Amino acid sequence: MKQGEKNKQMNVQKSCKQCGICCTKGGAALHIADRVLLQEGKIPRSDCITLRKGEFAWSPVNDMVEAIQSDIVKLRGTGGEWVCCYFDVLAKNCGIYKNRPVACRTLQCWQPEKSLAMIGKDLLSRQAIVQDEKFLLELIEKYERDLPLPDFSSLLSDLKQNPEETIRILEELMNQDLNFRNKQVQLSAKVAAEEMFLFGRPLFQLLQPFGLSVYQRGNRLCLKLI
Repeated sequence: MKQGEKNKQMNVQKSCKQCGICCTKGGAALHIADRVLLQEGKIPRSDCITLRKGEFAWSPVNDMVEAIQSDIVKLRGTGGEWVCCYFDVLAKNCGIYKNRPVACRTLQCWQPEKSLAMIGKDLLSRQAIVQDEKFLLELIEKYERDLPLPDFSSLLSDLKQNPEETIRILEELMNQDLNFRNKQVQLSAKVAAEEMFLFGRPLFQLLQPFGLSVYQRGNRLCLKLI
């Protein structure tokens, strides 16, 4: 064996280097096996966020941003970033290592096949998490029934072909969404703490990547093309 080939073989990664890069790419999605972690309070729901079906997100399988096919409950990011809320950037360690989700336990960046095979399968839903809490279960169902997401897959085309009407419709949906959230948050401290888990990100945040900026006029949010 040539020396170069020998060195290359010796340098092949076989274990975690604890670099933390995987933790900076977004909090782990939760699977059915993780439900016990929430039930026992090892992962509070206030540290979770829901990506709703139809929302655009990065797909590691297809290596592109696309509409997700089902809801995804995952660990929230920190601040305005997707860095996992449990990752200590300076120390490069996990705050819940012993109780980390199954996706984290499975991940091996040097051989990602098992992790990639988990994507989109056996996901833990909001409804399953709150199934014993009638009030929250009915609240989630009402929100999804009354305030479904717009069709993001055709949004750019709609904005190009009929910008004024599309913006008018989006503004109405955006304000309905915000009014619903504000009302529920004012009525319940629990909902306030778990808003991002229960309802996901507000619509006005989801619209901004489509070239729309949000501004306030009176007590309403408005949109304009950038």
